[in-house]
Amino acid sequence: MLKTTGRLPNKRIHGQAGVNCMVEKQPGLHPVRMLRMLIMILLPVFCTGCIGARETDEIAIILAVGFDKGKNAPLEMTVTVANPRAFAAGESGGSQEEPFLTASVEGPSIWECYLLFNSFGSREMSFQHTRAYVFSEEIARQGLGKYLNSLLRHLEVRRNSSLFICQGTAKEFLQKNMPKLEASPAKQYEFMDRISGITGLFPDRDIHGFYKTVKTLHSNPTAALVGITKGQKAHAAADQPLRIPYAAQEVPQSGGTGYAEFIGTAVFQKDKLVGRLNGDETRTMLLLEGQFNLSTFTLRDPLHRDKLVTLRLRQGKKPDIEFKQQEGRLLIKEKIFLEGEFWAIESCENYEKPGKKKVLEEYFDRQMEQLARQLVEKTKQEGYGDIFGFDRYYRKYLNSWEAWENLLWQEIYANAEIEVDFQTNIRRTGLIRKMAAEKKEQ
Repeated sequence: MLKTTGRLPNKRIHGQAGVNCMVEKQPGLHPVRMLRMLIMILLPVFCTGCIGARETDEIAIILAVGFDKGKNAPLEMTVTVANPRAFAAGESGGSQEEPFLTASVEGPSIWECYLLFNSFGSREMSFQHTRAYVFSEEIARQGLGKYLNSLLRHLEVRRNSSLFICQGTAKEFLQKNMPKLEASPAKQYEFMDRISGITGLFPDRDIHGFYKTVKTLHSNPTAALVGITKGQKAHAAADQPLRIPYAAQEVPQSGGTGYAEFIGTAVFQKDKLVGRLNGDETRTMLLLEGQFNLSTFTLRDPLHRDKLVTLRLRQGKKPDIEFKQQEGRLLIKEKIFLEGEFWAIESCENYEKPGKKKVLEEYFDRQMEQLARQLVEKTKQEGYGDIFGFDRYYRKYLNSWEAWENLLWQEIYANAEIEVDFQTNIRRTGLIRKMAAEKKEQ
């Protein structure tokens, strides 16, 4: 007897010797399956094509866009465009051409300015590779909503492009920003996203995140502050090394002008600018909202007040946030976890020893808790409202979307009691396992 495999129906055939034989029935190809296979074969043929494509030598690639209030029109729009002649000449052995060009026009709207740009250029302006959108403080105080609505509707605009608020005018920032280490400002803006994660001195914000916060959350959005250095030295807070009291255009650096400074935070109520935070306030804000990554902290030595200790700390895990009703008001308790290593101990105190390390950790925690309390109080006194995104955690306590829409969160936040608890764990000592004390002269 011939045995078959599978579950297909069998057909019985009688052999010459009267033996019943079992053979497999060969199924035919179903017409529907044949049609599907034909469509899959022919579909790629019709999908290939360049109906809406443009060659690279037909477009002008915009690297960054700036928005200011115009003198003769409601809006002045400035663009930084890649110069293809500079890159082409560079490949052939050197070029005196500028790698990028800057131009400005005035008009009633973004797309009217876009139209005017195309009136005096031989290439069509393209937003496909735009890395940064820079708004002046004056424009930001009037509101960014209508500008973001126009940008995000356009197909070419990348929603992950960075959003910056400029101290001064955006036109000046784009014209004077000459990155010394990069050939293109686009590469500079791309790298600054990473720098935000290793300093904590300005937030990494994009246009989509800003717009989403305005439209869907009760908390207020923030954006990074930028500006061109003025070459002026601001007063340093030497008595409080944990403080970084600088914003854009205030960093006490020397070495000339023309450097772009990325430090500080612009605070909004919905889409309108209402205030700003300096460097250490920005770092504390990122810690409270759980967006902190890594930074360096310098503080007074608790056992030697004339010496300093430097720590390199990162966020150990996301903060724990609890909500409780207490005497008719909301109590928000947040626990922040940090971990890291020693970078410097000027006093040569043996803080590597577990007992002394605990003293330093607790001292640092109390200092950071004080900075957090001061920042929370500032947001209430200045009317900034919730800039930490506490409402994202609170909405799980609501039962319906209607309750979320009718929530008076800013009023609740203004009356809430907020407690912040830091827990720092210095896990590593660097390349020195035990600090040797200095010998005293006899």
